[in-house]
Amino acid sequence: MKNSGKIRNKQKLKAFAALIIGVFIAMVISEVILQILDFPPHPVSGWLNCKSKNPGQCNSLGFRGREIAYSPDDFVVVLVGDSEVYASSSPFEQIPERRLERYLQNYGVNVKVFTIGDMGYGQDQQYLALKKYFEKHRADLTLLMFTARNDIENNMFPATGGNVSIKPTFRLENGKLQGPTEGWLEPAGPFFKLSLLWKSYIGKTIGESRQDFWEKDVLPPHYQPLSQYQGEVDDTWEEMWSSYPKTPMGIESERMGPGNQLTPRSERRTYGISLTRKLFYKIKELTEQNNGHFIIFKEERPWELQDPGEDKVYFLNGKYYKTSIRQYQDNLRELFQGFEHYRISLNMEDYKVSSGDFHLNQRAIDKLFRELSQIISKKNYFK
Repeated sequence: MKNSGKIRNKQKLKAFAALIIGVFIAMVISEVILQILDFPPHPVSGWLNCKSKNPGQCNSLGFRGREIAYSPDDFVVVLVGDSEVYASSSPFEQIPERRLERYLQNYGVNVKVFTIGDMGYGQDQQYLALKKYFEKHRADLTLLMFTARNDIENNMFPATGGNVSIKPTFRLENGKLQGPTEGWLEPAGPFFKLSLLWKSYIGKTIGESRQDFWEKDVLPPHYQPLSQYQGEVDDTWEEMWSSYPKTPMGIESERMGPGNQLTPRSERRTYGISLTRKLFYKIKELTEQNNGHFIIFKEERPWELQDPGEDKVYFLNGKYYKTSIRQYQDNLRELFQGFEHYRISLNMEDYKVSSGDFHLNQRAIDKLFRELSQIISKKNYFK
């Protein structure tokens, strides 16, 4: 009886081992086939929109703008930014690089302006794209157009678009810049196709996994709204966003919305400002290594020019969010401290593309880059 029991146990063990070996062999064969077929393809970290959205209007790096070509005598300007320099609502002949070049040429200088920037770019992708530019080209002046409503957020988080689009992302460890997660426009995700297949169709996507990791192990605590408040409350947010469940989560986590205005400032916002400053330094250092000059500029919209006044409290989904123009201005002062920067007033009523599109319209673009050209003309850059 004992011997028969041992025999059965050995048979079961052999069957189990055979099963394990069979599964392993099947997985190896499946992995080899998937590698040969390159399925599923590895997602690319970062993005370029021009070829799909504006074909025929892309420079050699894939950004919306004319081809990068200049003579030895030309003063070369690189315009770095996000959707504001992409300017999807502008005719190709009127995009920011064209307007700035025309205004600068009024000062009797041979100038060429080229765009490095795309929709949703933070300073991380801007820096990496600029590195690629300097591999073959020169620039006498790098102009970084800062977008206050979302640049810090784009720098802090590793994914966007519902965590579908991943990007090369830097992080701070003990105040030091680390990263990026991978190179710009390089494949991302696990090497093994079976693992990638699981993430693509069954488990969490690469973007979702990264976002969870960033929230848990990288980013400090986010803003904490009030559960109670006695005083005057604005219900505008409730009217606009209560039917969109992801919006309150995005505002609270500081992935979207008026993060620079939330007060008191969170540890996460302080981290985001420090991270962005580090990226500013990287862009400045890269530019100066290539014998150029670095300037940051941003437009000042009418609401930014008003007296700070009293703090304002918004109600949304049972919570109260306190905002402050004074906090917003303090954040920007800290962000730009030590860098040559210009905040150019757009004291005009009609400056947006539409009520639902906050990008600058053509009149505002013209005013902004005309005044920027005046500032540049007064420097010694052309000599």
